[in-house]
Amino acid sequence: MTEPELSVLAEFRSEIDALDACIVENLGRRFELCRKVACLKKEQRIPMMQQGRVEAVKNRCMKLGIENGLDPSFVNDIYSLIIDQSCLVETRIIEDGSD
Repeated sequence: MTEPELSVLAEFRSEIDALDACIVENLGRRFELCRKVACLKKEQRIPMMQQGRVEAVKNRCMKLGIENGLDPSFVNDIYSLIIDQSCLVETRIIEDGSD
């Protein structure tokens, strides 16, 4: 690769690194909200799983994914992982107060 090509590649990688940081930070914020939701559910004796919520979240996010040029099955897979972890966090808090 030429020096200009390496420079452009470094810029792209730097931008990817910045986006990765944003993704991880936003996941942290999402899970902090999940913990707050779990505390509220525990306090109010609301069941952890809310009928239709999982599919509503996946469908909304797949639509957003399509609008942003992403494969809907990829978005579904990512949100399956995120939701599974969210449910785990909520269950731990609701059942025994731990996180």
